[in-house]
Amino acid sequence: MTLATAARLRFTVNGRPAEVAGPGGRRLLDLLRLELGLTGTKEGCGEGECGACSVLLDGELVASCLVPVAQVQGRAVLTVEGLAREGRLDPLQVAFLETGASQCGFCTPAMLLAGRAFLASGAEPTEDAIREAIAGTLCRCTGYTRIVEGIRLAATDPPGAAIPAPALAPLAEAGGSPAALPSGAPEVVSPGSLADALAVLAAEHPRPIAGGTDLMVGLASRAATAAWPLLDLGDLDELRGIRLEPGRAAQFGALVLGALTTYAELRRSALVAEHLPVLAEMAASVGAVQVQNRGTLGGNIVTASPAGDSLPLLLATDAEILVESLRGRRSVPAAAFWPAYRQTALASDELVLAVRVPLPVGRHVRFRKVGTRQAQAIAKASVALAWREEGGTWRDVRVALGSLAPTPVRALATEAVLEGQRPTAALADRAAAAVAAEISPIDDVRSTAVYRRSVTARVLRRLILDAVPGRKAG
Repeated sequence: MTLATAARLRFTVNGRPAEVAGPGGRRLLDLLRLELGLTGTKEGCGEGECGACSVLLDGELVASCLVPVAQVQGRAVLTVEGLAREGRLDPLQVAFLETGASQCGFCTPAMLLAGRAFLASGAEPTEDAIREAIAGTLCRCTGYTRIVEGIRLAATDPPGAAIPAPALAPLAEAGGSPAALPSGAPEVVSPGSLADALAVLAAEHPRPIAGGTDLMVGLASRAATAAWPLLDLGDLDELRGIRLEPGRAAQFGALVLGALTTYAELRRSALVAEHLPVLAEMAASVGAVQVQNRGTLGGNIVTASPAGDSLPLLLATDAEILVESLRGRRSVPAAAFWPAYRQTALASDELVLAVRVPLPVGRHVRFRKVGTRQAQAIAKASVALAWREEGGTWRDVRVALGSLAPTPVRALATEAVLEGQRPTAALADRAAAAVAAEISPIDDVRSTAVYRRSVTARVLRRLILDAVPGRKAG
């Protein structure tokens, strides 16, 4: 298997077959708008934040600006043009009309698809649940109240009157006008097995891509170029799954998370909820539904951003990163995996297979991040705190911090203050002072060193106070 030009890709769009050729690294958004003429999918931020380009991919809400065309092979794409059936508007579309949920209309296609995904989930249509479902799609007219009303109406009392839908134009012939299409998209190879993927990686060193929530943004901004062919990992079942490993001495065992585990899967996993619920809490803070459905744990690890939300948690839990190449498999401690800014311990021929998180008896883990807003924000500072409790005393304390330095870091001096102690308000104050003295935060476009130092100390103090017996968490 080599990185030759990809074969024609076949999939369905709104129930109709489509076939395309050309570089597999171009955006699904461009394919829909420029090649297939489906302009209901809007071009917005190009970074997966505004949600205007949202579509359903095999029923999952995704930002089409972050999906490489190669990853729609054999799959079903639904755009707003496909919601109507048999010449009649979808009940959700009718509900939007009845509640006045569409104002300028720019966000309406994506809001409808987010609403359709929510209705298909079977979740209880509470206001909070609906607002979370549409949170990744921005309404510039601030019409969220009417949109929520429309989705709730479709869920609880769907309109009975069927409204005729306008006739759809024929699906444009794939191929488009060369002058209209973005240039420079990379070629993609999509191996069907881990062995094939490792062989291609060793021979030609392409850039691996999984969810694409970081890499596709770089491609669109020309930070990455067609000179970097892509290795699509999406079909590798060996990188999927969440399982519980049998226990060892003083452990329940370990939680093993495949590299392709998405944030959405972390949130849904019964094993995560039982053994390491803080992982699901972290995943819920990463972007919106569109990003959570695509972004992967392995991608977050390999991107190696100091603001990566999972990194402090992996440091605090003494996780191991399992990697493999044709030369064999090895385990790298999280503490050794990020040696410098945006760098990892991976060799050029290695892939991350999974993350192994040990589960020692009596361990507690807490995580909190601070961003510009409460949700869907890149961390200005993040704190992960872990300890093992023995008769009320803290042992094996870990304090891991993100977004403060070129890499995630452990606060070793602060850990020493907490080790062997019982949590009290006085201990929380001492630890906050210790971490403020120990860290050397950076100044950058997201925050200042002064703020980062202050907020890190305050967050750590709060996490410790919340663990004080008899004290109400705040």
